[in-house]
Amino acid sequence: MLGFVGGVARRRRSFPIRWGAAGQNHFSSSSSSEDGGFAAYAQKSQTSVSMQTLLDTGSGLLLDHPKRTISAGSDKEKELATVLQVGSFLRREMPVRFAHRIRDLESLPYGLGEMRSIETVKQWYQDSLDDIIAFPEISNREEDGKFVSLVETIYRRHADTLVMIARGLHEFQQSESGRELLQPAIGSTRDLADLHLIHDFLDRFFLSRIGIRMLLGQYIELHQEPRKDYIGLICNKTSPADIAQAAAEDARYMCQRHYGDAPDVEFLGRNDLTFSYVPSHLYYILFELLKNSMRAVIEHHGIDEMPMIRVVIADGEANEDVAIKISDQGGGIPRSITNKIFSYLFTTAGSAYQDAIIDSNLEDFGTENPLAGLGYGLPISRGYARYFGGDLNLMSMEGYGTDAFLHLSRLRKHKEPLP
Repeated sequence: MLGFVGGVARRRRSFPIRWGAAGQNHFSSSSSSEDGGFAAYAQKSQTSVSMQTLLDTGSGLLLDHPKRTISAGSDKEKELATVLQVGSFLRREMPVRFAHRIRDLESLPYGLGEMRSIETVKQWYQDSLDDIIAFPEISNREEDGKFVSLVETIYRRHADTLVMIARGLHEFQQSESGRELLQPAIGSTRDLADLHLIHDFLDRFFLSRIGIRMLLGQYIELHQEPRKDYIGLICNKTSPADIAQAAAEDARYMCQRHYGDAPDVEFLGRNDLTFSYVPSHLYYILFELLKNSMRAVIEHHGIDEMPMIRVVIADGEANEDVAIKISDQGGGIPRSITNKIFSYLFTTAGSAYQDAIIDSNLEDFGTENPLAGLGYGLPISRGYARYFGGDLNLMSMEGYGTDAFLHLSRLRKHKEPLP
């Protein structure tokens, strides 16, 4: 079973990977045209899905849609009909999404698309596009078994996309064109955070990647042994408190490894609250925020006097959002750089890439990575928050500390904000 992003090397947690708009069935089995290549698929519109449709489809609730031709009788027949429906949707949708990403990578400004690591990522998308297009229509269990094997291969192929894109940006910084572009003007400094065209591309690209991995992982998880309260990747009883405690434990492990100690974390508010959400997404965000807070506290106070970090989960079953606040006394962020904290490869720590960029074991948010300095944790975390209609914001008081406010929508109707 696939674990969540940021799974720990010491042990494997298992928030599993199941899948848009309520009342509208995007998962029909009709196939997209087979005669077009990359250009044809790049001209098609992507289909945005919502959490409600992911839940309804994963539960088999949309099988009786008037346009459906698959009938569901026994539980096994319903299970097969469900995965055939989802698989047929992926076979039609994924070439479109892959083609859009290839087009974006080919149109990168400043020659960034010519960097070796960026070319590698582009080839991954091209290979995945070709693999999906070549697969025949899925109509029975045997074909579904072959297709899920292909989807697992694609899922693994793209596992290191975040790291490879970051490496590509590092290569660009070291290139002649990059050094010339980033040459500071007299009396000022300039870095990648100032290049808004690159930042806007990365926001779109990584948000799309979240959606692709959500849909692929959903299909894979539908073939696993069912787990209580889960429909694929979505848990109907997601506990923010439980996930925050897991994220804090893993962040403390990283902090202790790096500094020899770590601040304690206090959990306040609705520790008994549960709601429908993707636990892997929530873990990803909280792990990044807590890791940042712990580093700030230690570097501001030292290990002898470390103020506690507080995680507050807002009360109210009828609230539109589940709100989580993480408060630290880590010295805060200067106001002059607050407009850069959600920029890619901007970090208040020393760059970890001088050594780690070459390390083949570097993984997306793995606990064996450097504690800080990779520079894409906050913008990626905000992308996860926004994927289902939430948001992430920071409020800082320089000289004292920072409050991170995470809002997660309870409303399942939010569609993916696809670029």
